[in-house]
Amino acid sequence: MSESTLTIDARERARARAGAPIEWLFRILSEREGHQRLLDESGSLAIAAFRLASVRCRTSSIATEVPSTHELRGAAREIARRVGLGERVPSAAALVAECEAAGLLVI
Repeated sequence: MSESTLTIDARERARARAGAPIEWLFRILSEREGHQRLLDESGSLAIAAFRLASVRCRTSSIATEVPSTHELRGAAREIARRVGLGERVPSAAALVAECEAAGLLVI
């Protein structure tokens, strides 16, 4: 697979998450390896947790754009549990710091 194909695929996945977050969320939750794929694509637990928490925020009954520290930590715990990391989840402060370093806002 060429580099341009990988870039196009990444853009298409990002567009799918932005345009239809509920479908993206259902796909992640329904696939056996969905959480592992999310973690692999994100490159870190903090970023994967942010993506999951962010989509959950946008699809909740009172939609918001920015996940809270509590939502971020909960998403990290869920991903860790689903991919077999057990209880090895960084502190909320460490998760937030990594997200902020990546330019992602957490409240």
